[in-house]
Amino acid sequence: MKSFLDTHAAVALWRGDVDAFGPQSQDLLESSAVFVSPVVRLELAFLHEIGRLTVAPDEIINALALDCGVTLSNDPLLSVVAHAMTLHWTRDPFDRLLVATAMLHRAPLVTRDELIREHFENAVW
Repeated sequence: MKSFLDTHAAVALWRGDVDAFGPQSQDLLESSAVFVSPVVRLELAFLHEIGRLTVAPDEIINALALDCGVTLSNDPLLSVVAHAMTLHWTRDPFDRLLVATAMLHRAPLVTRDELIREHFENAVW
C-alpha cells in the first residue's frame, strides 16, 4: 500500500517530529510505502525562498529518502493536472496537485490541513 505526504507532513517527518502525527497517519508511516509528490519539492522551494525554511528542498527530500525510505513519485503531469482540475473546493494550486497525486494512486494523503481532510475522503492525520 502507498501513502503520500503533504508538504507540512514531510517537514514534520524530516524534523523527526513523529509525535505531531495523529494515530492514523502514524500507522500509515509504519505500514505503507511512503511517497512525496514533486509538488512537495516545489512548495519546499517556495518556503525556502521566503525564509520559512532554512534548509534547501533537496536536502529535505534526500534526508527523507535516506532516513525514512520516502520515495519521490514520478507521475505524468497531464494525469495529475486532469485530477486537479476537478477539485473546485480550493484555490491553492499546491493543495490541488497534492490531492490529485494521491487520487491518481488511489492512496491516502497524510495531512493535518482541515480543508483537505474535509473534502478528500482519503486524507488522514
